Amino acid sequence: MLLLEINHGKLKGGERYPLMQLSKIAKVVGDFFHIKSQKIVSIAFISENEIKKLNKHYRAKDTVTDVLSFEMDENGPIIGELVLCYKQAKQQAKNMKHSVRDEISFLIVHGLLHLFGEDHEKEFEAKKMFKKQTAILNILGIDPRI
Repeated sequence: MLLLEINHGKLKGGERYPLMQLSKIAKVVGDFFHIKSQKIVSIAFISENEIKKLNKHYRAKDTVTDVLSFEMDENGPIIGELVLCYKQAKQQAKNMKHSVRDEISFLIVHGLLHLFGEDHEKEFEAKKMFKKQTAILNILGIDPRI
């Protein structure tokens, strides 16, 4: 069973991500990866400045990004953390002409795939990861072309 814990501390009321959608993502991704024991992923929203610093420190990229994944202990109950930049997600949603909720859902799924060992640095890895991402998004009813 996959449990996703979310910290809305940095967000205003109308920006909060729906817990029902978070539960749905947890169920679909948990089933997709056949998770039997409880696994926990923490999700937090951070500022543009904070995510830029983390991106520079951990990935040597001095830019604002949308989501970063941090693996903790794949054998323990807490497998990792996702940090998301709401302002970046909102801008991407506007540019792509879809909802912020769908953009954040996409980013959570994308980040979870990284925590479960998927990557897209090399072309063959990207094909494998994006195939899984598309399958999960289709189950969730989210356009995978986001």
